[in-house]
Amino acid sequence: MELLQKPVRLLTNINKWIGLIALGLMFPAVFVFAVARTTGNPIIGDIELVQFVMVVLIMGSLSLSEATNTHISIGLFVDKFSPSMQRVMDFIAHLLTLAFCLLVCWAFLSHLKTQDSDLLGISYVPFKLFIVFGFLSWGLEALLKLVQDLKGEKTVAD
Repeated sequence: MELLQKPVRLLTNINKWIGLIALGLMFPAVFVFAVARTTGNPIIGDIELVQFVMVVLIMGSLSLSEATNTHISIGLFVDKFSPSMQRVMDFIAHLLTLAFCLLVCWAFLSHLKTQDSDLLGISYVPFKLFIVFGFLSWGLEALLKLVQDLKGEKTVAD
């Protein structure tokens, strides 16, 4: 178990720090962009830059939210099931999450084309590769939980 857990948590921590850096960059940038726009001196490409940083922020947080169970979950019906049925539902959810993440990774990698943004000419390729990295990390966290479910361990992040 430790053999799988250490590299997965390393990827999650890398994602976490990339997401935190993106968040730290986005706040002052949006503030400057808003002030510039309010004063009548808009910065060319501000919306495009924020969109790129938003992709990095979201992809950086996917695996962390899975690892810490801080993602949105709706337990309205599942919480009423027996504990054994809840474990079955969790197993199915982790399996579907893993399948979805692998599908997204495959789709982005199989359709990877060199293309630049319209206004600033920034290449989409690094961002598409980071999307693959984010979904791969999320899928590995789901795989980790899947293995923990099979072993009957509690799924708690470090």
